[in-house]
Amino acid sequence: MQVRASGRRASFPLLTLLFTLAALALNLVLSVINNALNLPFFMDSIGTAVVSAAFGIVPGLIAAVGTELLFELVYGWTFRFLPFAVCGIATVLIIRAFVAAGRFETVGEALLASLAVAMANALLGGVISAFVFGGITGAGIDYLVTGMVAAGQSVLTASFWARVPANLIDKTLAVLVAFFVRYPLESFVARRSGGAPRG
Repeated sequence: MQVRASGRRASFPLLTLLFTLAALALNLVLSVINNALNLPFFMDSIGTAVVSAAFGIVPGLIAAVGTELLFELVYGWTFRFLPFAVCGIATVLIIRAFVAAGRFETVGEALLASLAVAMANALLGGVISAFVFGGITGAGIDYLVTGMVAAGQSVLTASFWARVPANLIDKTLAVLVAFFVRYPLESFVARRSGGAPRG
């Protein structure tokens, strides 16, 4: 009995790892497609949001930082992606704060979380873009930044405001996906590990 229980407990970290790796792959594939189409979004945080909501801070951080490291690997270590790991980390911490406070139980609360995530990402991303890259990061959103600078905005202001609508769409999608799949994922892992679903 004890050996069996121990084996079941051991399956939880393995499943969490597998879902985290799947989240990394999802982030990478969606972002590559987004960049190939030159869309003014990011599409690099759905997997991060999902594992953060369902499995906790550590898997979320692995997904957030690991995604940017994968981008660096794929695109030739240009250092164009790694600084934005800060945005992913903010996403993880905000989602987990909502979950820990019991404020991630309704669509309305998920939308509020997505607003917090979007604004944090717009602010952090805007600051990083402006001060590290001069406003041009090689992403589709650069067209908006360039247009706003040409209209008289400062690089910092343009980098922030160009990211607000992009992040409102991008992060709302990510957080809502996390909201809807959180409990099914937790239940699946709990059944496979012989435990009871959380919440």
